[in-house]
Amino acid sequence: MPLLFLSACSDTPTTDADDVAFFTNMQSLCDRTVEGRVISDQAVDADWIGQRLVVGPVACTDDVIRMPLAVGDDESRTWVLSLTGDGLLFRHEHVEPDGSPSAVTQYGGLAQPGGTEMRQSFPADAQTKANFTENAIPVSNTNVWTFTLDGDRLTYALARPATELGPERDFRAEFGLSD
Repeated sequence: MPLLFLSACSDTPTTDADDVAFFTNMQSLCDRTVEGRVISDQAVDADWIGQRLVVGPVACTDDVIRMPLAVGDDESRTWVLSLTGDGLLFRHEHVEPDGSPSAVTQYGGLAQPGGTEMRQSFPADAQTKANFTENAIPVSNTNVWTFTLDGDRLTYALARPATELGPERDFRAEFGLSD
């Protein structure tokens, strides 16, 4: 009996059922390529507004979904969702034109509590904050990235409250999922 008690009180993190359900729903993108557009209108997004956004082809394994993102001709970004022992992890991978990792890469975080099978948010984690601070963009330390699956749409959002370091951020891009 004591062994069962200790097992039930383990400090080992587990992946939430909604994290797994969301990951499973996102696997509907596997082997697909989808197009989208920026739907927010902040001036800071001017270089993305009007650009053709393409996610894909999406590559999947049992625990990783890799979503290359092209913004116009720029194919330097990949979104990566991973099921880990700590939970659902979202990272942005950025590479330089020669294929080497950018200084600002591997940023993101674990899904925050309260997500659903259709919507998950990922606040910046300690690794991300250290990278942003080291690369002179501490304003981004309060970033929260969100994916929402809604019928025939996938929405990606970046939100950040206004602080003494910078204004509020509200970036959103929408991708069509209907065939």
